[in-house]
Amino acid sequence: MITVLGLIYLTQATRATSYDYEAQKIDSQIADLNTKKSDLEVENARLTALETVKNSSVAREMTTATGTEYVHE
Repeated sequence: MITVLGLIYLTQATRATSYDYEAQKIDSQIADLNTKKSDLEVENARLTALETVKNSSVAREMTTATGTEYVHE
């Protein structure tokens, strides 16, 4: 009887430990995905800013330089 109760206890303890490992694995995946999301948000902001500058009225009025002069000291 005591042996059976001991085996039942060990089975329950093992299950709880496996659930804990699974929860830690999922928490780690969530942290990784949050990091990737933050990186993508930064990249999106950078690309959006470049596109905004490229299409701005100031950029549209700029022209290509026709010549370059250098000053020598």
